[in-house]
Amino acid sequence: MQRLRPPPCCDSQAGRGAFRTGVRAWSYSLRMKRLYKYIDSIAHVPNLLAGSCKFTPVAELNDPSELVPNILVDEIEKSKERLRRDGHTDADMQHLRRQGRLFQRLAPECQAIPVPKTPKDADRQIREPIYDDVKLLARRLDDFARKVSSRVGLFCLSERYDSLPMWAHYASKASGLVVEYADLDSHFVGDDTGVLNACIPITYERENLGVTFDPQSYWSLLFAKDEDWRYEREHRVVLPTAECTSVVKDGKLLYLHDVPKQSVRRLILGWRMDSNSASRVRAQARELNSGTEVVQSKIVRGRVTLPD
Repeated sequence: MQRLRPPPCCDSQAGRGAFRTGVRAWSYSLRMKRLYKYIDSIAHVPNLLAGSCKFTPVAELNDPSELVPNILVDEIEKSKERLRRDGHTDADMQHLRRQGRLFQRLAPECQAIPVPKTPKDADRQIREPIYDDVKLLARRLDDFARKVSSRVGLFCLSERYDSLPMWAHYASKASGLVVEYADLDSHFVGDDTGVLNACIPITYERENLGVTFDPQSYWSLLFAKDEDWRYEREHRVVLPTAECTSVVKDGKLLYLHDVPKQSVRRLILGWRMDSNSASRVRAQARELNSGTEVVQSKIVRGRVTLPD
């Protein structure tokens, strides 16, 4: 098979990351579309069977670096000089328009300058004197990134149901379960921001250059993680919390969104779940979503396996 190579518009790190993400998403779409959510307690099973999904605010994620704005003045300066030297490509303009729509959805108060309509307008705009005050612009980019990260919730999934670290960390040391979802992309169909309401695979990078003038760099804020997390093979959906259903449970504010319950194809019980809990889950599945299969995993030669 011929290896796909990034087009010239992807000469920046953000562009290369976006390209790799696109290729990975394309290759993943050729396979059966199954994604997995690790769950710590069977108390959530009735809601899960009904198709209810919890979108987690950034502040509650387990990765302390998640969506923390990475603003490097030197990289901002480099991205500005590149655009002044090379100009804006058609791909840059597409991302600028998407970025403008993201501003309008999540942080309209941060959009001081309208999105240019043409590459010539964009080239002219980046040469205006205000763009020479890089420290001021860095503060504005930081403000935008922080507002975005405080106004979204994330629904995080994995390509894997058999990750031992994830069973340990997210599923109560294999006493919990994993939900198998199918065809979520038929529900999360995306929008004109290019980032919201779509199930997008994470890009893993050893070095994150952060938010810059590169029109594609905002992607890294939402869909780039450190290389150390690669084993999770994560996909995520990002939604504005304002567009989720807000519910207070046990004094905690939750953000929920429903998917068709037909998307909940299988519940994979942990190998350490006791028999009473397993029986309870099976009974709930029969009653609440008869199309959902329930199986119990086991460990064979140190690997997570499922019954034939």
